[in-house]
Amino acid sequence: MICDYGCGQEAKFPFKNGKWCCSKSYQSCPSSRNRVSIQKKKEWEDPNSKVNLISKETRSNVMKDAWADPDSKYNSSSCRENMSKASKKTRKDPNSKFNSIEYRNKIKLSIKQIKEKHTIFYKEEEMRYNPDKLGEEEIQVHCKNHNCKNSKEKGGWFIPNKSQVFERIRQLESKEASGGCYLYCSQHCKDTCILFGLRNDPYRDTNKPYTSTEKEVFNKHILKRDNEICYYCGEHHATIVHHLRPQKLEPFFALDPDYAISVCEKCHYKHGHPTGSKYSTGNLAKIVCSVESQKFLNQK
Repeated sequence: MICDYGCGQEAKFPFKNGKWCCSKSYQSCPSSRNRVSIQKKKEWEDPNSKVNLISKETRSNVMKDAWADPDSKYNSSSCRENMSKASKKTRKDPNSKFNSIEYRNKIKLSIKQIKEKHTIFYKEEEMRYNPDKLGEEEIQVHCKNHNCKNSKEKGGWFIPNKSQVFERIRQLESKEASGGCYLYCSQHCKDTCILFGLRNDPYRDTNKPYTSTEKEVFNKHILKRDNEICYYCGEHHATIVHHLRPQKLEPFFALDPDYAISVCEKCHYKHGHPTGSKYSTGNLAKIVCSVESQKFLNQK
């Protein structure tokens, strides 16, 4: 006798409705599981389905509550043991997507998460999502070699791997770092770049008319003077000292209190360095890089 649910296997178990099945439960029948899988897939692909009307935030909060509840099934020893076994099985499977080179090299953080967790890296490296794969949030950056077609100077982009990005973050943000480990799109760009192997970028202007200690004392003074209230919105807590005369272009005014105001992070970029303006962070970086590069090349 053949299973009445369409899997084609031998029927072994009779049900009250008169049908025979290959498994104790019709839900365990391969044919039934396949139909349910197709139905669920259609629900997820349909933007108007009940599943997709629930926001990601709501689903995330539900799972957080479930994990926080000590009586939840997700916190039982059997559930955790099963999850551990499934994870080990996946890692050992050479055909699993989790073991592919593309997946291992993919940067799991979004640009928004990088901005929140790695502020220094976010300010140093210009990033964007790959315009050809916007749905996948694949991050692209500039190559540090100025002669490369993927450099900022040539308006190019490339996709870095995970180790490149996090090593660059480590060199920028750890206490013992040198600020190196620049991002390169190929070994050739590394070998031909004059910055590769140097501890610091000679394009940077290191001969500033003030020390880091003087700058720190000045910032504290300005924030205290303004009662740590944002100059622009007058509501939010100010954490940044904004220079009305950009310190990258006019460093001699960097410690002048007449040209410094206290601002919150949001207003700093919205009003102080608006996108597309002459004094946006991107345009300032290009100007400074261009000037210092010429100085360095002239010295050589």
